[in-house]
Amino acid sequence: MSFLERAKQVAEQAATTAAKVGAEVGREAAKVGAEVGKQAATTVRDPATKARAESALRKAKHGFTTALERIDPKILADVVIKATSLQERANASLRARGSVYRISEIGIGAAIPPSVTFTIARVDEPDAPGLMDSSTLLAVDAAGAPSVEETVVSLDGVAVQGEELEELQAQA
Repeated sequence: MSFLERAKQVAEQAATTAAKVGAEVGREAAKVGAEVGKQAATTVRDPATKARAESALRKAKHGFTTALERIDPKILADVVIKATSLQERANASLRARGSVYRISEIGIGAAIPPSVTFTIARVDEPDAPGLMDSSTLLAVDAAGAPSVEETVVSLDGVAVQGEELEELQAQA
């Protein structure tokens, strides 16, 4: 028997063995999957599991209601006033710069701490007199921008200079 014939015979035997082992492993995996499925179904139908799930749901609902009741309406009102004030000032700045965009909507998440989101909308076409698209505004700003750092005012009214802002960002 030549070397090639012997190698071919060994390869065929290896393929047959691999197929048998693969089928065996598949059968075992199917058995394990069936057992796990039966256990999961038994657990779901178990009255004790159902009772624990209902108890957890009641506690979560109570916790959410309690957290919502703890939000001070005065603080929420302050957030609304500061957010709308910021919207008005930003829109005035956008208008003065000739932008076609405005802050059109504010979303306030009643969480602890509250979250504020702004929605931006296009109010006009850039070819309207005195208005520019954002790319043009950026180019104009870059060409004539002074190197003086601006003051940033947070929602709580605290003013932060450019150098202080860089320090705070480095600390964070």
